Amino acid sequence: MSILAEEMPKAGEQYRFVVGSADEAVRILRERLGDSARVVSVRQVEGAGLGRFLRAPKLEVIAEVLAASRAETSAEMKSCLPEGEFDLAPAAPVAAPRPFKFEQEQSSNLPAPVLDENLERLLSRCGLPPVTLASLKSTPHWSRIAELPLHLALNEITLFLRSEYQGRPARPLGQRVAFMGAAGAGKTTALCKWLATDVFVRQSHAAVLKVDFDRANPGDGLAVFCEALGVVCSRSVDDLPAHLLPNERTYADLPGVGLVDEEEIATHAEMLSNLSIRSRVLVINAAYETNVIKRLYELGERLAATHVVFTHLDELPHWGKLWEFVLGRDLTPLFLSSGQSIAGDFVEEVFPSILARTFSAAGSPLAKSKAGL
Repeated sequence: MSILAEEMPKAGEQYRFVVGSADEAVRILRERLGDSARVVSVRQVEGAGLGRFLRAPKLEVIAEVLAASRAETSAEMKSCLPEGEFDLAPAAPVAAPRPFKFEQEQSSNLPAPVLDENLERLLSRCGLPPVTLASLKSTPHWSRIAELPLHLALNEITLFLRSEYQGRPARPLGQRVAFMGAAGAGKTTALCKWLATDVFVRQSHAAVLKVDFDRANPGDGLAVFCEALGVVCSRSVDDLPAHLLPNERTYADLPGVGLVDEEEIATHAEMLSNLSIRSRVLVINAAYETNVIKRLYELGERLAATHVVFTHLDELPHWGKLWEFVLGRDLTPLFLSSGQSIAGDFVEEVFPSILARTFSAAGSPLAKSKAGL
């Protein structure tokens, strides 16, 4: 990082350093500002999001030049420092200087170990449901994890979650796929997002069947979208291809099904069987209460669901509640969706996305690197 102030330090000016340790601060202070500089204040600077748990904190040092520094310092001020070590720039006025001893801060490079109950409270605040916490605490490694510094403990928990997720059987998607779920879950929007990826990214050929039962299933928007993609959209089974090539798929968009309507559930099951649909995607509004999501999973079991899609994630304040379902249930997560329109986000990288949003919304690239994906 280039030095921001290129003039010789002046008496009375204050400068800010961001360094990795107290020893480094002492060295930089002497080299850049000379023997006449004094420390005005020091504070610990932590990273943002998940980074504050996974990296040691840095120190922000504000120093003041009391007298003219050495003449040779001018040439040094025009050089570049190693990237990421610190920057040097006139600092904003400090309200009140406070005394500081560097040796008192050397122990702050690593967070202190956390107690078992403190780590558990932190994970609860991150949104991890009790059932996931119980599973984590039942592992033989929990006592060791709870004694680690916080950033190392969270790294171990990340590895645990990854191992659990990768240990779940991942079902491949077949050539005949149905999108189903309760009314208002966003089935048709989810289908459109997946369909666009299938056609444009995977270069697959597709056809869509808009299924109608006694409950209305409007399909004007889907028909227009399919026409734009060059995909056949029909309301008759007879219009669909009887035999599919390896790069072809048929999608069925089913109307919403009631949780307590036994006749409707039976009708859906019969239609899925008659169409020989083996891949059945249960679409769930993730903003629903956990108890409602559990009931939707029970509905999925009755309809022999194989995959799950979570929608309306932009309305979900704590993504951590999803761990109970992506780890403790048999359905294979297909993708995550946000927004109520086709233009909303579509994320197939389910694990790193939930991990990132669970631990303070650190962002997918950071979570993915820490998860080893």
